[in-house]
Amino acid sequence: MNKTAGFLAAVATVAFASTAQAQICAGYPTGDRGMYFGARADFPEDLDSYGVEANYNFSGPLGVYGGLNVISAEDEDEGEDDEDNSEDELFAGVALETPSLGLMVGPRVSACLVGEVRNISDDEVSYNEFPIGLGIGASLGVPGVPVSGYVQPQLVITRVSIEDLDSETETNFGVKAGANIGFGLITVGAEVRHLFIDDEDLIGLVRDETTFGIRAGIRL
Repeated sequence: MNKTAGFLAAVATVAFASTAQAQICAGYPTGDRGMYFGARADFPEDLDSYGVEANYNFSGPLGVYGGLNVISAEDEDEGEDDEDNSEDELFAGVALETPSLGLMVGPRVSACLVGEVRNISDDEVSYNEFPIGLGIGASLGVPGVPVSGYVQPQLVITRVSIEDLDSETETNFGVKAGANIGFGLITVGAEVRHLFIDDEDLIGLVRDETTFGIRAGIRL
């Protein structure tokens, strides 16, 4: 009986540790009841995107995040952003940690279900993305430096609505992956997003298939 109780206590301790550690699977370095505020820069082809983001990890398995990106077309003649042709992208997401799934992969692995919404709208066009995926993250084990990596295979539902025209909805596969390095309260990282789109017209309308980005923020 004592051995059984000890075994169950050990399993519970490991499961709690998996939940309490930074929610790496969502791409953020926050622990239990932790917050993150940061800035990011993304570089789609012929576009520049600069924004801010925030994340809060509740006590338990739930984490939420959101932010704003300002996307502008690069001026081909001068190599500068065209401020008169910029769009605001709003995004928000929720991550639900699943410690049992993480433990199936490894003792220090973070796993979570992630749902997100992204929106770009103006007077004539509304573009919405709904990525739904499974995030897997883990410490990379660098001695003395907290380095973590994550990957999120996704199913991405895309809907484009144009005034006076029919809306178009399609579903594609995508992936988001990145790594973070901690320096005390400061965290810096890099991220790549790739969307496997078959419709060339849709690619030309909204964005390139692959987007690289860099991030930096404060973990509280």
